[in-house]
Order: sequence, then structure tokens, then C-alpha cells
Amino acid sequence: MGLFNGYLKEGPGVDKNEPKKRGIFLYTDIVIHKFSKLLGANCLLFVTSLLWIAALYFFSAMFLTNTGIVERIANAISADNNTINLEQARASITVMLQLLMAFAIFILWGSGPSSAAYSYVTRCFTRGVPVWVASDGWDKFKENFKQGMLVVIIDAVVLVFGANAMLFYHSFYAATHSFIWMLMTYMMILVFVIYTLMHPFIYQIMVTFECSLVTIYKNALLISLAKLPGSVMTTAISAAVIVLLFNVMNPVVAALFLGVFGLIVTRYVTEFYATRVIEKNVLRNMKEKTAAEPVIEYLDGEDTTE
Repeated sequence: MGLFNGYLKEGPGVDKNEPKKRGIFLYTDIVIHKFSKLLGANCLLFVTSLLWIAALYFFSAMFLTNTGIVERIANAISADNNTINLEQARASITVMLQLLMAFAIFILWGSGPSSAAYSYVTRCFTRGVPVWVASDGWDKFKENFKQGMLVVIIDAVVLVFGANAMLFYHSFYAATHSFIWMLMTYMMILVFVIYTLMHPFIYQIMVTFECSLVTIYKNALLISLAKLPGSVMTTAISAAVIVLLFNVMNPVVAALFLGVFGLIVTRYVTEFYATRVIEKNVLRNMKEKTAAEPVIEYLDGEDTTE
């Protein structure tokens, strides 16, 4: 039995006086120790979101056609390099931009019940709570299916009407160069930015509290504005990684890489931040029955954390 004595000895364990990791150090520690489980959660999110990604891909085609962006980029590339065929350049740029838009919206906005399940699993990783990726994720998928689908429907409405409004205002500005139309265009862009910042909090509140969809949206807006610098920073990191990958990789390879590995440095970055904000500024204050943050007064749902 001497051969196995080394395996029977207790390890050094964790020093109870060791300071808890925070911020980027905690994020890095979770990624290292939960890497395989994060990959499993990524794959489940990617596979269960394929229909939504496909819908976003076709929406992107219509949006790009109306803006004429592809044509302008293709003409600029062919003008710089006469050896490049204009039709081939147009086709490759179209595929790249469609995939880029589809995956940017999928990652930054989410995909309904699938994102609710992903938010719950990654919330458990962030808090150090044991979780089974497949079974617990499936339970949260079913539990939040109705609200998750409503979020997707709202996303689709905002996307279609918001994009059309932005194109409408921009076309009037291009024709008249009026300040009011320029202001309206930038206002729509600002609405899209704020709406994007809300999404990690939408899903984290959904899987943490039992409350109505109106309450979820109201609090997601208030928290994202109250924590604006951090929300902007984490969302900007995710967006920058997405754009970078599509610039240095083949678009199809970039899409597959994002679906399997890239979510760790895109979607999980925003989920990690949202989890920490809610844990420190909402749950802790609710347990202590204080009102240190104004946004806490609006979270009237029941805490369902385990």
C-alpha cells in the first residue's frame, strides 16, 4: 500500500486567512479552474441558439442591403488593389459582415431561454456554487422559457424598428444635412448602446429573482446606468474581441471559434460583471435590509438564489 500513500495524504487546502480574489484575478481563476465546464456551457448556448443566430444572419443581410455598406467597402478595396475581383470582394465582405452582425447581437444581447440557462450556470461559477452544466442548465431553460422568449421577441422588435428608424433618420440627414436629423440618428444609436448594456443584467435578474418582465427591464436599466463605467468597459471588451476575431480569421472559422471558445472572453465577461454587481449591490444589501443603492428599492421580486 506504500505506493498509494501519497494519494491518501491530505493536501495543504486553502488558507482561511487567504484574501478572496477580486476582479480580473477572480475571473482568471474561474476560467482556469472551470475551463472545461465553461466550454461545455458555451457549446450548449451556441447549439441551442442556432435558430436565433440564423434569423439574425438573414436580418443582417437585409440591413446591409439597405445601407449599401458592402458596396462601398468592396469598391474601396478594388480601387486599392486592381487584382481583386469586385464580385468576389462583395461576396466575401457580405458573408463576413452578416456573420459579424449576427454573432455580435447574439453574444451582446443573448438568445432568450438559452441565455437564461447560461447566465445561471456562469452565475454559479462566479459565486463558487456547485452546478451541473447540462441538468441544471436545462432546468433553468425550462423555468425561464416564457420570459426568455418574450425577451427575444422584444429584441427582434427593437432590432427591426430601431434599425429602420436609424436608417430613416440618416437618409433624411444625408439629403438635408439638418441638425435635427443628425441628432435623431445619434439618439437611436444611444438607445441601442443602452439597450445592449442592459442585457447581461436582464438575464442575471431573471435567474436570480422571481419578478415580472417589467420589473426585470426597469432594474436592468437602472443598474446598467448606475454602473455605467463598468458596463461600458465590459461590453466594449466583448465587442472588441468579436470584431478582432472576424478581422484576423476566416469568418466561418471565427464564428465557430466564438461559439466554442470565444464566449469565455466575450459573453462570460459581461455575465461575470453583472453577477458581481448584483451580488455586491443588491443581494448583500437586501440581506442586511439596507438601502445603500437607490436601484435596490425597485427589486421587489423574491430572491431565488441557492
